[in-house]
Amino acid sequence: MKPYKISEFAAMVGLPQSKIRFYEKYGLFHVKRSENGYRYYTAEDAFRVNAFRMLLLYGFTVEQAIEILDERQSNEEVLCSLKAQRRCLNLEIQLLEYRLKRLDGALELLKSEPGSDFKVVDMEDYLYIAASHGRDFSISVENADLIAQFVELLSITSYTRLIPRADFLDERDRVNPSYVTAIPVSEAYRLPDSRDRRIGHMKLGKCLRYRRRATREESVKKETFRTAFAYLDEHGYKIRDDVVIFPSFLNLDGKGKDVETVVIPVV
Repeated sequence: MKPYKISEFAAMVGLPQSKIRFYEKYGLFHVKRSENGYRYYTAEDAFRVNAFRMLLLYGFTVEQAIEILDERQSNEEVLCSLKAQRRCLNLEIQLLEYRLKRLDGALELLKSEPGSDFKVVDMEDYLYIAASHGRDFSISVENADLIAQFVELLSITSYTRLIPRADFLDERDRVNPSYVTAIPVSEAYRLPDSRDRRIGHMKLGKCLRYRRRATREESVKKETFRTAFAYLDEHGYKIRDDVVIFPSFLNLDGKGKDVETVVIPVV
């Protein structure tokens, strides 16, 4: 089979020589050298490039594409790989749709004044995995595998804080939120095992929802919830369960203040 120098091969396959060397490092080509030590390539290498490009076109990573080529999969095995990739691409599309929805919500949020948009709504329950108990993050080691699964679905999942109901009922002037990652119950089928005993359940349902702007230091002070407490008293609502805080922006206005969506289960 006729050998081609790297400059000739680059022209054949439409790749710069630097890219050919880059793919070589990943194992797409197995370096062959002539007697004088120069790299050379063959028409078979060009065919391999074309097959590689097709796999990239389907959204496989460089590593995945080369692995498929090296395994010399049968037609049936290739079909399984393509079906699995289609599922991955569909998930990516869904994640992008969620991100667009979140982005649109953030843009809308900028038009409203935090603390003035109280609304009683019926909210879907969430499942969550804890990264801390208050400021103690040692549980994150125990839950590392599940936290990673939740984070893999970021945009469907949310980083949130849970404030125990009891914190609002005692005499202290501060609350002690725990940090968790949460996913709507309707999306929990995406988790490998949503019934894992370490996964908690946020029972939301009827909730008071509003936006709040506060610094990190202010955010744990009960006084920053005073407008919500006033609304609850005025309308005859009581806090039913733990309060959930969904961050919307971090330090948005340059003065160290975060914008958050506060969700208070009520009865």
